Amino acid sequence: MLTVFHVLTILFAGAVVFYSDEQGFMYLRGRRTLLSAKKVEWLHALVGLALALLILTGGLLFMRAPSFYLANTAFLVKMGFVFALLVNGFFIDRLSKIASQKSWAELSKRERIPLLVSGAISGVCWLGAFACGLLLG
Repeated sequence: MLTVFHVLTILFAGAVVFYSDEQGFMYLRGRRTLLSAKKVEWLHALVGLALALLILTGGLLFMRAPSFYLANTAFLVKMGFVFALLVNGFFIDRLSKIASQKSWAELSKRERIPLLVSGAISGVCWLGAFACGLLLG
């Protein structure tokens, strides 16, 4: 049952992350001049909740066979991705507010770089953690 809940949480996280990234991409392409501050807050909170639930259910799954997981390279790499997601989440919280205050066109190159880097880190880490999870199968 725990595995089923973990998988359902992965699906929920995937949907919320995909929608959040889609909104960010629309902003970046100029299709959305500004993002709603309320929507940005809600999406950030939902992604954070999903990540917390994944860590909780994953931790409980880990407790079933810690020796197996600690000896598995895919698991250790996955934990690196999860750690990077946690750290990046603090930056995204601050950076995402920019999208509700200034349009992409108004941002200088210096202001754009952290948004692009944070978005790239997020995308790589979510996909990497998912791929490593599939390897743990």
